[in-house]
Amino acid sequence: QQIIEIVSNTTKISVEAIKSPSRKGNIVQARHLSMHFSRWNTKLSMQKIAQIHGRDYHATVINADNAITYFIRKDEKLKLQYDEIQSQIKNF
Repeated sequence: QQIIEIVSNTTKISVEAIKSPSRKGNIVQARHLSMHFSRWNTKLSMQKIAQIHGRDYHATVINADNAITYFIRKDEKLKLQYDEIQSQIKNF
């Protein structure tokens, strides 16, 4: 939950929106960031991470992780957000 809040504060997307079924690009990107950081910074199963984010399948977490890994190399703004979130999680 705390990772979702950190992502929410950094991206200016509400926690409710991150957990929503919305497919708007900025919301999806925030959700993917949250899933990615949840995967690598918690001991939760991918199924549990998916459930916390309002999703049904663990494959959604795999897809989010792959998408973030790909797009942080292409999008400088996303890379800056990624680094900021990572810094906040490490300080947590």
